[in-house]
Amino acid sequence: MTARESSLVYVVDDDPAIRDSLQHLLESVGLRALGFADVETFLTAYQPDRPGCLLLDIRIPGCNNLTSQQLLRERDIDIPVIIVTGHGDVAMAVTAMKQGALDFIEKPFNDQMLLDCVHNALAEDRVRRCTRAQRQQLLERFGTLTPREQDVLHQVVEGLSNREIADLLHLSRKTVEVHRAKVMQKMQADTLSQLIRMAMALNILKVFDTGSGAATKTASAGGDG
Repeated sequence: MTARESSLVYVVDDDPAIRDSLQHLLESVGLRALGFADVETFLTAYQPDRPGCLLLDIRIPGCNNLTSQQLLRERDIDIPVIIVTGHGDVAMAVTAMKQGALDFIEKPFNDQMLLDCVHNALAEDRVRRCTRAQRQQLLERFGTLTPREQDVLHQVVEGLSNREIADLLHLSRKTVEVHRAKVMQKMQADTLSQLIRMAMALNILKVFDTGSGAATKTASAGGDG
């Protein structure tokens, strides 16, 4: 099954005629589309393991787009959202984009413009999934570090030299060098620049308790003091 065939386009609109029209258009170019009258029904049917995007009418009775996007965040659903809006809702659609929506389309919409937006959203979803998978790999590598190795990693990406790290952590310079080599090996980093990029991807400064200088995350491997 190709990426296109495995993708799902979710259409949320309380107007059945518009839902059917959108589904027919999407299916006419080989895309799988599922229609829903409200966000709650979509949330029940959402398949997180399949790539996709969401076409969301900005005016769903009882649930505006901002509330819908908040629901997605609360459920940890990181799916590209395309807002479908009437002419009078453009300002609201722009606000929705600031809240995380990828794009918006005005009614009556141009078929090709909508399809272009959908293909762009599906491409964005593939990028997000790849990024999440890479970050998960980095988290797993980080989890193999001992607490002391985490401390050394923190100081290395802050730009401290081995001597400075040794003074800060009350270790010998040789011990710091050993820890640093283990960090590079476990994180599978060939260069310091690679390690720094990994730390940025992990938002590593927030992993640590900067008040105490100790790692808040405890690795499963034993520490070395």
